Amino acid sequence: MTSSMGLLTYIALAIVGGVLGAKLKIPAGALIGAMLTIIVFKMTTKMHWEIPKGFTFALQVFVGLVVGATFKPEMLGVMKKIALPVTISCVVLVGVGAIMAVIFARLELLDMGTAYLGTSPGALSALVVLAFDSQAQPMLVVCFHFFRVVFIILTAPLIFKWISG
Repeated sequence: MTSSMGLLTYIALAIVGGVLGAKLKIPAGALIGAMLTIIVFKMTTKMHWEIPKGFTFALQVFVGLVVGATFKPEMLGVMKKIALPVTISCVVLVGVGAIMAVIFARLELLDMGTAYLGTSPGALSALVVLAFDSQAQPMLVVCFHFFRVVFIILTAPLIFKWISG
């Protein structure tokens, strides 16, 4: 089978898995469902096709479209009010992620690119696209963020209750 037919097979499987993941209300269900469906397919059939290089470009454009489309002019006014806490939060989160990435890379647990993208705060979809476009390992980046999202979903209600009194 050609890589184009393989890509079409992956897309069909991803749609089925994405719909299933979303219907099951899994955190990041469409993304995780699509990923797991393709993994199960590849494990059971032992089939693998390379993704054409142009596809990752299209994916980046699409993610950029989605992120850009969420912008609203009112957000600028809100950002003025929360600029300091957002800046502090971003610097701390990115700094801690970078420190953890260096530790993981020095311990030879992960390569630096995968470690940094895996420990970086941010949108799973955007960081996975970056992983595909770099020398990082996209599957490991997905795993980092999947477990982070699940952990936050499981612990957030408890922590919120605790800090709210």
